Amino acid sequence: MRQRNFRLVGLLAVLALAGSAFAHDLWLIPSRFSVAPGAKVSVSLNTGDTFPASEGAVKPERVERASVVTAAGSTPIKSFHAEGKSTVADFVAPREGGGVVVEVVLAPVATKQPRAGFDEFVRHEGLDQVAAALAHEPTRRAEERRTYAKYAKSFLRVGRGGGAAGLFSRPLGHRLEIVSESDPYDLKRGQALPVRLLFDGRPLANARLVVGSTDAATATQSNMAGVRTDGDGRALLRTVRPGGAHYVHALHMIPASGRPDVEWESFWATLTFGAAR
Repeated sequence: MRQRNFRLVGLLAVLALAGSAFAHDLWLIPSRFSVAPGAKVSVSLNTGDTFPASEGAVKPERVERASVVTAAGSTPIKSFHAEGKSTVADFVAPREGGGVVVEVVLAPVATKQPRAGFDEFVRHEGLDQVAAALAHEPTRRAEERRTYAKYAKSFLRVGRGGGAAGLFSRPLGHRLEIVSESDPYDLKRGQALPVRLLFDGRPLANARLVVGSTDAATATQSNMAGVRTDGDGRALLRTVRPGGAHYVHALHMIPASGRPDVEWESFWATLTFGAAR
């Protein structure tokens, strides 16, 4: 694979993002990332600031689309239930080995922020194009209104795995989507995971990805790093390590088109997976 130049984001800035009120992420957290063929699996839809803890259950009516995707096809998830601060669904893993992708799409909702808070949010999220657009506005509004839609995916290994790279690298058609270009469960210690970020099916260049993981022993968030995509929307994630759970986060924002009620549309995407020990 040809070498690419990636601009690392300062770790302190990323850590500030994680602790701020601006980074309310959405993650899919399965009961286990590696499951036996035919096993019952519970997957939690968690929302919060510190991976993988959930600060409140997502209302099931906000779920616009949810499914379990295998090599044989896609099966809709038809029901969710609340368990504490998580929204949970159950499914049965396929009887053949390989992989499973779980996806959830939340319908967009509207919010608004005072100008100063919105500017801080844009800065923390590294939304350079939005910041540039705001800087060229002759006058600023007292508050900025935006919608946010969220797209979450999770990769599970079934049995001994193997042959899942094609499944994991298949885009699912989310407006903002993190696509893995290899099977993270096949990575050896020290190897990086190649990913591609797509917006409306096209590569998204110069977008920031945040990647982090939990400590395998304590199940608490232990390390984070950031990287920007290249001109083809690609990046190498170098913090992937054995054990624990991993996540990748991306956010993209564009001016709202044909919507007098908001100025911006924002799109959030996450990907979660385990890694070989």
